[in-house]
Amino acid sequence: MNRTLPHDAAAGAPRATLPLGTLALLAALAAGGTLLGAPHAWLLLGVAPLLEEAAFRAGLHEALLRHAGGLRFANLATALAFGAAHVAARGDAWAFAVAGPALAIGLVYEHRRRLRDCVMLHAAMNAAWLAAATGWRP
Repeated sequence: MNRTLPHDAAAGAPRATLPLGTLALLAALAAGGTLLGAPHAWLLLGVAPLLEEAAFRAGLHEALLRHAGGLRFANLATALAFGAAHVAARGDAWAFAVAGPALAIGLVYEHRRRLRDCVMLHAAMNAAWLAAATGWRP
């Protein structure tokens, strides 16, 4: 089912975070994956989920919901843009794989309409990836 939301369905979404979040994220990536000297894990588990969800979910996804029509289109286009941004940032085509989890986070956003839920899910997904990549076991 492809339905559109009322124009005011996401009233209160943090629109100002898009430019600031995007600039901070680009600065962190340009600094080699660190933000103010913080370790890479801190970036993956705290900063990236917050800034990426602010930029892609509250920014792009919300704009597409309001102006481009359907829920599914907004989610798919946002996930594709998220994957493309990761490829551009890393220079590795495998980075596009993040588009899959981005689709799941988009479904949460479409149903809950709360950015904090998306940030928490994104952080949990990053934690699972970090644990798998480092061989960490509880």
